Amino acid sequence: MIASGLAFAAEIPETKSSGTIELQKIFFAAAGVEHIYDMHSGTINLDISPNKFEILNPDYEVTCEWARGVEETFHFVKATIFYKDVEYDGYIYYPCPSRFKSHGDNIVGLLTYKIPEVNYGVEISAKVPSYKIRII
Repeated sequence: MIASGLAFAAEIPETKSSGTIELQKIFFAAAGVEHIYDMHSGTINLDISPNKFEILNPDYEVTCEWARGVEETFHFVKATIFYKDVEYDGYIYYPCPSRFKSHGDNIVGLLTYKIPEVNYGVEISAKVPSYKIRII
């Protein structure tokens, strides 16, 4: 079930107008994250409570200083997202220990293309190879 969406980091004024992911995309693209510019600049936050997840083998690991004095490492895991019988390519997006991470590990952040009609509370699913993540 979708839990929440677009956010900004209150301590970083630039994020109030464009959001954190929009500011980070240039670094993700430079690191080779495929199709990142085409994807929506907000996450779909998939609640898997009471379970949690752990990333075992990311497809991409990107460390960048995306705002002055803010260096973070991000993991990306390729995923297929399903909504209303339509498949969308995307990623699990995971800021590794981060002071800006606003969710626990029971919330899976998904980056993908804009999906029509996706809203809070709707049911979606995602498929990821089992050697990439572990559900606890």
